[in-house]
Amino acid sequence: MKREEQSARKFLAVRFGTEPTYEPLGKYKPPDFSIGRTAFEVRRLNQRFFRADGSNEGLEQVLIPLSRAVDSALARIRFSDEHGSFWWSLDFSRPLSGEPGDIARQLAKAARGHYAEGSRELKEIAIGDVTLELRPADKPRGKAFVMGARVDGDSGGFVGDIYPKSIRLALEEKIVKTAKVAKMFDHWGLILVDFIFAEIVTPSDLGQMDLRLEHFDSVAVITPDGSLALEWPEDSLRRCETPEQA
Repeated sequence: MKREEQSARKFLAVRFGTEPTYEPLGKYKPPDFSIGRTAFEVRRLNQRFFRADGSNEGLEQVLIPLSRAVDSALARIRFSDEHGSFWWSLDFSRPLSGEPGDIARQLAKAARGHYAEGSRELKEIAIGDVTLELRPADKPRGKAFVMGARVDGDSGGFVGDIYPKSIRLALEEKIVKTAKVAKMFDHWGLILVDFIFAEIVTPSDLGQMDLRLEHFDSVAVITPDGSLALEWPEDSLRRCETPEQA
């Protein structure tokens, strides 16, 4: 079960007072959960990067593999008490100039040279639009390079712009995915687990959201710990209740 599904399971169990059934129609088939005659689809709510051709992807689709590749490449550099440790930070924007693994190897090669020199100066290494910053740590930490921060140059923006667009895209995707089984359930709810600005967004941040729900009755945004953050339309989760729960 994915992390977002675990969050949704916790939320549904508390909200509806019963343990939801996981993948009621079979493994990897929608919906993700059901409670009685109500189906629930779950999705990670993430910020999207839009390409020139109109296609889009979640920001983490570049952030995660690039960060892991850099961390893995730097971890191969042998630690020395004499040379100490460095905090490493990554700053990048899309499109990348190459594959994450290739970029990571080039950055690590330059980082290895800087470390071998014994310098304790701040160092910036750039490969295309990816910059690795090496900042000397105040004391040795058992590794040559320790992760400090990651800055995605394509993230950020106004909350009121990011959320409606991300929610709309997630809903459109789920409408298509569940179309063939929509009539098998009386009600549908979409549970979006917030990995953008978790726990700091309120309904007033969204303003007017005009979502085309189709066969969905409700869209709920929850935090990774399973708490309800937003519900659209307001109080719409009641439509997903069975007669026994109403």
